[in-house]
Amino acid sequence: MTATIHNRRRNHNSIAVMSATPPAPAPPAHGGLNGHAPPPSPTAESFSKFFESWIAEQSRDLAALRAAASAADPATPEADLRRLVDRVLSHYEHYYRAKAAAADDDVLRMFSPSWTSTTENLFLWCGGWRPTAALHLLYAKSGMQLEHQLPGFLNGGSLDPDLADLSADQLQDADQLQRRTIKREREIEDAAATAQEALATARMVEIAGGGEMNGEAMEREMETKADGMRRVLDMADALRLETMRGVVALLRPAQAVHFLLAAAELHLAVHEFGRRKDRRAGNAGAAPPQEP
Repeated sequence: MTATIHNRRRNHNSIAVMSATPPAPAPPAHGGLNGHAPPPSPTAESFSKFFESWIAEQSRDLAALRAAASAADPATPEADLRRLVDRVLSHYEHYYRAKAAAADDDVLRMFSPSWTSTTENLFLWCGGWRPTAALHLLYAKSGMQLEHQLPGFLNGGSLDPDLADLSADQLQDADQLQRRTIKREREIEDAAATAQEALATARMVEIAGGGEMNGEAMEREMETKADGMRRVLDMADALRLETMRGVVALLRPAQAVHFLLAAAELHLAVHEFGRRKDRRAGNAGAAPPQEP
């Protein structure tokens, strides 16, 4: 088993950035973590403010996941860990439902988000993180934890109940999930290509030609084209959330805590790094003060 996991790590050592937009169904009916009520679903105009509140909620989730992962008592009831995992997943669901509502209002903002950094936007795939990145993250974290525990294990010790202890069945389930996800990603990419190529139809050429653009006709056509990209975003976000759920479903509760912890750490770290980089670039581009 150890060799299998170690090989899996080498084969999946490239982690795509799971930032900018984590995954689309119903928001939780209950309050948020630690009694914090989830923010209301926004329109496109207010999504930037919603995103900041969601980042704050994810930071609270991160603290709870870290506490659970580092608990001194390894015998924490699985029911307690499962409740934490379900609560964190419900916050992802709330995010994606809010995002879908905002996209219905204005899908353009979802593909050129101002609430994420230029670093995060560089790695966007169909309006968010690439779903197979969840599997790459699982393999990477599993390999790192196994490597850390391997000396003790080889000396007769046991593995901790984290991602180092993935079974052969779990690895097989993860591999099957990855294959299905790759297939779905390709279908979504085909749909995106069709929607993008629709920009160059004969009707669009007719509207744009002649030296004088018909503004009303262009507005109608572009709204139709935007509908195509909205469907792409819906499919992509649904797959993001489905993949996140799929990974969690194949893990034991304690392992799911470590996976969700790694996902939150990666997202928040890249988000903060990108914001700092953008602020430095903005300051460097500002005009120097004039001498009196």
